[in-house]
Parts: sequence; structure tokens; C-alpha cells
Amino acid sequence: MNMEHAPHLPQSAADTSHATARLTFEGVTRRFETLSAVHEVDLELAPGEVLCLLGPSGCGKTTLLRIAAGLERQNSGRVLIDGEEVGGPQRFIPPERRGVGLMFQDYALFPHLTIAENTAFGITGTADGDAASLAAAALERVGLKGFAEAYPHRLSGGEQQRAALARAIAPRPRVLLMDEPFSGLDRSLRESVRDDTM
Repeated sequence: MNMEHAPHLPQSAADTSHATARLTFEGVTRRFETLSAVHEVDLELAPGEVLCLLGPSGCGKTTLLRIAAGLERQNSGRVLIDGEEVGGPQRFIPPERRGVGLMFQDYALFPHLTIAENTAFGITGTADGDAASLAAAALERVGLKGFAEAYPHRLSGGEQQRAALARAIAPRPRVLLMDEPFSGLDRSLRESVRDDTM
């Protein structure tokens, strides 16, 4: 697995030299019986920084994202977000309390919820009206404002992908993890959504 850093443009991230790393992996290893999916990964990601994990299928990219989100426990090592240990030998913070947004490759939309309800699903600790406003803003950001009351099966693959992205960004996570997030979008839409997201 190769890790490529891409510079990020927001002014707030321009000087990160004195900032705590947003996401840190310290010696993270995840084994499945005899297979080591992730082996002693050390990584530090600054606030506002964009990192791409590159590698062939089965090399541990998705496993590493799942560990960061708290959906998978590592066998050894530590995961820190904003300097706080969220996963390690002494502590495990559940996914819903980590402040991590994760957009799955397969979208994982709930078929019985509208797009607005799917988008608002992960928003916690706010009044219902605030959750609806955050969800509406996220849908507008990805170009799905007119699809709020539609159900996932009524959307194209690219629209479902944008709905999943809206759900990931709506709670305003500290860290946003995306597993092949733009693969189902046509070129012009992919560039537009990518630019708006980053």
C-alpha cells in the first residue's frame, strides 16, 4: 500500500506546523488469523491535509479506514484523533463518538429512508430542525437538493454515491474517510463534487 499526500488548499490549514495531528496511526497492525492485512502502520495526518491510500485490492486500504472509524479493532498499535487516543490497548472510543465520517465504496444507504433521512442519520446532539438544516446543506453541496424526499432506489448509481457523500459530510466530522468515493460519477460531476468536498 502506498500513501500519497496531496496539499490541501483551505486557509485554515495553511500553517499546520504547531497544530496537533488530526489523525495518527502508531504501529497499527490488524491480523486475520494468519493474514496480516495491516502491518505496523505509522502515519500522521495534519488538519486540512488530504491523503490518498493507493494499492492493489486486498492490501489493507479499507481495513485501515475501518480501523480509523472504529468499525474494526486493530490487534496492536494506537489510533489518535486530535491527539486523543480513540483506539489502543487501554481505550476504545465507539464509532459514533469519534467524529469520523466514512463514505463506503458501496454507499450503504438505508433503502427504507428518504435521501434526507439517510443524510440526517448520523447527525447527533442537535435539535431536529438543526439536523434537517445540516442535511439540507449537505444535499445542496453535492447537487441533490431536489432529491431530499426520494428513496435510494429512485436514484442513479452516481446520485446514490452523492447521497452517501452528503451523509458522510452532514455531521461535520473532524476526519472524513472515503473509500473510492467518486468512482460512479461521470468526469465533469466527479471533478465538481471532488472540488466541493475537498
